[in-house]
This record gives sequence, structure tokens and C-alpha cells, in this order.
Amino acid sequence: MARRLKTNGGEPRPGEDGSPPVPPRRLRILLGVFGVMLVVLVAGLGYQQLFRSSEHAAREQRQTQRRLVLPASRGVIYDRDQRVLAVNRPRTDAVINLSELRTGAATAQSRLAVIQRHLDRVNALNGRQDPVDASRLERAYAHDRTTPFVLARDLSNAEADKLSMGLAAADPVRLQHIDQRWYPQGATAAHLLGRVRRTLSSGEEVRGLGGIEQQHETLLSGQPGEAIVQVDAWGFAVGPATTTREPVAGVDVTLSLDLDLQLVTERALAESPALRGSVAVIAVETGEVLALSSKPGYDLNVVSPTMTTAVKQHIDAEGGWFNHATQGLYPPGSVFKIFTALAGLRGNTLQPDTALPCPGYLELGGRRLPCHNPGGHGSIRLRDALAHSCNVFAYQAGLAAGADALAAEARRFHLGEPTGLDLPAEASRMLVPDPLWKEQAGHGPWMPGDTANLAIGQGFLRCSPLQLACAVASLARRETLTVPTLLRSPGRKPSGDRPAEPLGLTDADYAALLAGLRAVVESGIGRDAQVPGISIAGKTGTAQVTRPAGTFNIAWFVAFAPIEKPQIALAVALEGARPNEEFAGAAHAAPVVREIIGAYFDKLPVR
Repeated sequence: MARRLKTNGGEPRPGEDGSPPVPPRRLRILLGVFGVMLVVLVAGLGYQQLFRSSEHAAREQRQTQRRLVLPASRGVIYDRDQRVLAVNRPRTDAVINLSELRTGAATAQSRLAVIQRHLDRVNALNGRQDPVDASRLERAYAHDRTTPFVLARDLSNAEADKLSMGLAAADPVRLQHIDQRWYPQGATAAHLLGRVRRTLSSGEEVRGLGGIEQQHETLLSGQPGEAIVQVDAWGFAVGPATTTREPVAGVDVTLSLDLDLQLVTERALAESPALRGSVAVIAVETGEVLALSSKPGYDLNVVSPTMTTAVKQHIDAEGGWFNHATQGLYPPGSVFKIFTALAGLRGNTLQPDTALPCPGYLELGGRRLPCHNPGGHGSIRLRDALAHSCNVFAYQAGLAAGADALAAEARRFHLGEPTGLDLPAEASRMLVPDPLWKEQAGHGPWMPGDTANLAIGQGFLRCSPLQLACAVASLARRETLTVPTLLRSPGRKPSGDRPAEPLGLTDADYAALLAGLRAVVESGIGRDAQVPGISIAGKTGTAQVTRPAGTFNIAWFVAFAPIEKPQIALAVALEGARPNEEFAGAAHAAPVVREIIGAYFDKLPVR
């Protein structure tokens, strides 16, 4: 007979006597934990249902809605006489909602086929043969399925009428009317105005890129509106959008630019044989920029708000994006002789009647530094030295004044710093060299030849055409600071918010300097800049820059007029088309100056 098992001294185990079994202690603890968790879970669900149901409903609604940006009408840009430079014009596109790709378009190829079928119908009605841009379609499909996809852009009125009559009311293809940035003058003032570029994630919204469009983006762009559209689980729009906030139009901007003068400067540059060039024209009394041109350029309507790859490659190859007036840095050549003379006059190392010999060269350190006139100018004084741009006179005047004095004079006219023009991307690496700079830059000790080079605007010295236009405008007022502006600012101080900086030159010395600059145009090397009835103070210059293709000449001319009461100051810089070719300021830049000053006073008589 089987024996009955006993535990703990023979006592029967729980349950052996018919009573319910008692779980072990650890099991009871585990069951308790599970019970607590169940209570917490039920309580949490109850809390979410009772107290946070509205929050969850709002989150669900957000997940089925998309926010659309409604672009504001961009502000108009005017010239100083309220002539339109940039405006918005209505544009009509044929568009389709990407919800047509909801079914049967799982691959890029199938999506392209669906959209191309719709575009083929548009092409058939309008006689076009436009293909679908596959990359643009895939970007839209990946990032923005709620914005209508443009099939055919910028339809003519006739094309839009044909589509209106040829498409059924329920057709997925429809016409969309929007505003597009338009530049009535095409390529005129392209670098100054800048352009607009469509943003990737905002449909037809654009942003300024370069020039005034970028500089005053906040004013011009206004405040975009907002709309809400319902979307399905795949992100496609379901039904029309509902506007929740209307856009606020941008603010109009009036520039200091004179459209007539701008057209003259660009025509003169176009007719010049120069490969590249620029012009900066400034109102002496206010510092307003009247014209700012750079060659080569581009048509703003071709690059805004998008451009083709071929157009971009062409502009890239030409270097057309570069603004030579504000970004180009060149040695100023003989234009700098103005500042060499100022350094000598202010430092009492040069007098107006000082006569210096010019045999056609200067012996210095075992080298012969040439004058541009190999036969020499003989004994020559300041007036004629400026009029005929005598290098040997400038060498001697510069050596007498010293390198530090020459550099200090250039810095007094702020040639070592940006002008502060209200445009983005002005050059900032201009350079006024001196002995300390050369040593710190690791170019060795400063030599007398460096001083001679600096005295004629060669060597390490670099500045922009806009800087020299500002310097000449300052000189015309017997000051040293001009802060230019592109905003219409009648009555503005030419130094902007900064105090005026007097020239610090005696009346006699200033008169002597002006006599030399007047003689440049009246009887000297710059006679091709003469304008009948207008007194002009000017200075020619020719410098060299080294490029991969060789050494190119830069032809300079700076001027202001009329001498008695200056109104206009300008700088012209032209780059020769071929390396190692004679290309001088007197021959090539002076005629451009004549055209500009003549046009200015044809429109605005001498005051």
C-alpha cells in the first residue's frame, strides 16, 4: 500500500484535506503586480478618454491637414523718377493635382507616364511638344504632394483660351493664375537689382537672390498668407484648400538709380571692346548711386524664378554673375597719382611749383623704372605731371613722401575697407599695402621699388571701381568719406550716419590739384573725355592683372563735374579682351566717361 507523503513534520500539504490550494508567496507577489498594472492601465485609458479626448482629436486633425503658404504680392522696385524696374505680372499655368497619382503610380516611371499623358493633351491643344521634367516631378512627389504640379508654364492668352475651351469642367488639368516677378528692362541693372528664386518647399513662393531683391527682402516680400488642405493617408490633397490668413503685400522700394543714366552706362560698356568692365556713378552731394553697371550681365527674366541648365552654364562660363563694380579688385594704376600728390602736398614734401626731372626713366636700386613716355617730359611740375600722367614725377614724389604716408592717404579715403553700400556681397579683401603688411604677409622687406610702384598705383594695391568713385566724390567736396546708398535719399548727408571728414588741404594746394585734374581733360592725356560746356576734373590710369591666359590691362578713368560745383562723380574700369595687348585708360575709358557725363548734363542742366 502506498505511503502518504508528509512534509514539515508529517503535516499534510495545503489542499490535501479538500481546502483550496494556496499559491506560493512569489506567485502571489507577481499576481499583485499584474493587478496594479491593470488598474493603472484602465485608469490611464479612462483619463485619456475622459480628459484628453479633444487633444487627441486635434492631433488626428493635424495629421490629416497640411499647411499651404500663400505668397504675398512682392513690392515694386522703382528708379528715382518712379519708373518701374521690377514688378509682378499675372502668369497663367496649366496645372494638375498630384492626387492623380494616388493609384496605379507606384514607381517613378509609372508616375512620369501618368503626368505625361495629361501633358500630351495640353500639348495637343496648344501645338507644343513639352516633356515632363522627371526630376521636378519626383521632387514634388517626395516633398509636396498638395501643391498643384505645373504642366505648362506661362501660357499666352491664346493658349489659355484654347485650354479653357478644350478642357471639360471635371478635367484634372486646370488653369492657375498667379503673379510672377518681371523686370521690364530685361538685363538692365541686373547685378544691382538681383533676382528671385523659387523656394523648394513653398510652391510659388520666391526669395530675393542678390542685389536689391535680397538686400530688402523683408520689405519687398510682405507677409505670406496661409491655407489648410485636407490630405489622405498618402499625403494627397482631398478637396479644395481653405484660406486661414490672407497674405499682406510687400512694400515698394524707390532707388536712387537713374534709369536713363543706367542705360547710357550699359550701352557704353556694350560698345566698348573690353572683355569685362564696370561703371559706378555717384551724386556728389548725397552719396546716392545714380548708375552701377557690370559687364557681362544677364537677362533677369531668363533667370527668375528659375533657369535652364544651359542658361546657367552660359552665364557661369562668361563670369556674368560677378559684379565688377563692387566685387572686382584691381590695381588703380595712375589714378592713384591723385593720392600720391595729396600725400606730398599734405606732408610738405611736394609743392605745387616743385619741378622734377623726367628723362623717361628713374634709376632706382640698379634698375630703370620707366615713364610711359620713353623720351621723357623734361623738367615738369604738378599740373603737367598730372595732365600727362608722368610716372617719373610720381616715383620721385612718392619716394619723398614715403610708403607710410602714401598708405595713410589711401586709408584716409577708405580705400582699405568696403564702402558700406546697401547691396550684399561687396568685396572685403581690398588692400592698401605698407612695409608692416609686407613683412607680416611673408613677402620680405619693403624696398624702395615697392614705394615707387605704390606711387603709380601698381604692385600689391587693390581697390574696387565703387571705392574709387566714392573717393573722387569725396575729393570733389574737399572731404575724404562718402558712404554710398542705392535708396532714394534727397537731402541725405553723403557720409551717411558718420561725421564728415575734411580733406585737410590748403586752398592753394587744393586749387593746384584741381588745376592738374582739369588739365588732364582739357589739354592732357584724357582729352577724349571732353564734354562741350562742362568743366571736368579727371584722371586716367592703366594697370595690369595676371590671369591664367596671360597679363591683361585695366583701363581706368575717374572724374567729377562740373569743377565749380560738383554734381556727379564716377569711375570706369575696363579689362582688355586679349592678353598682352595695349589697352589704356586714355584711349578706351575716356570715351565712356564722355558719354556718361554728356548724358547726365543733357538731362539735368548745370546748377
